[in-house]
Amino acid sequence: MKILLAFALIAAAPASTVKLRESGQAKVGRAAPSFGGWDLSRKNVLTLDKLRRSPALSPLLITFGASWCKPCNEGLPRLRALTRKRPELRLVLVDVESDGAVAQEWAARLGIDGPAILDMFDEVAKTYGVVEGEKKMLPRTFLVDEMGKVRAIYREEGADLEQLIEADLDAATRTVRPAADK
Repeated sequence: MKILLAFALIAAAPASTVKLRESGQAKVGRAAPSFGGWDLSRKNVLTLDKLRRSPALSPLLITFGASWCKPCNEGLPRLRALTRKRPELRLVLVDVESDGAVAQEWAARLGIDGPAILDMFDEVAKTYGVVEGEKKMLPRTFLVDEMGKVRAIYREEGADLEQLIEADLDAATRTVRPAADK
């Protein structure tokens, strides 16, 4: 059953992932724009710097989504599975819901157990170019290396998304730590 569901999700995805060079203030090769916000429970403030350093410096896969976004519902489990396969990569959800309870229920339903930010006023989403005016362009995912640089921006999540992220992560790791590999 799970295999059929996974196949159906991949078959429904666009043929290939669309990558961007920039989105809002985020630009490939530059430091990721700083942000902060409440977690979904509204008990803890999460910042980009804190997320990158806790528990140790590591690359992040920052994805913007919402419960009402069909591609987000299809893609988020794929991203979650990828970060389980690649434990050095941490998934951070930025949920652009206006209702915290809906955001918490959605994250729980999809098994998101890592950091998640409630961006109910779209401040982080605007900074990252995910919201323009009233339009929310979801999903949008950013690969940020362990040094805090944006390594890739994924606009549409095609069937090749996981392979692209892994290749970009491997390239970023070689760039960040070239001497350690030799």
